Amino acid sequence: MKTIKIMNEFLHGPVWTCEEETGIATDNLPLVHEDPVVASLNREIGELFDSYYEFDSHDLPCWFNEERERADKPRMLELLGRLNARIAELNDGSFVMDDRETPRVEAL
Repeated sequence: MKTIKIMNEFLHGPVWTCEEETGIATDNLPLVHEDPVVASLNREIGELFDSYYEFDSHDLPCWFNEERERADKPRMLELLGRLNARIAELNDGSFVMDDRETPRVEAL
């Protein structure tokens, strides 16, 4: 069984497929990774999250703009909701969901 983890990380969209037994990431779940809706949402959410990183800003080599992230909270939650709904539609019982991002964003 595989686990689909939803969590944002710089330069990686929020969809992570992991082997449940080992927790090791793999992209070997075509049902999810080849779906055009999931791919589009994964890209859009990833680009939005990546936009919060600023380089050579605030006297730091890399700075995360928390204020902008909070301002985008409604948009991010809407996108995550659509992503989770689509993945749930695709679930044929071969994977489980572990959404770590929605609760994090809700708490902003």
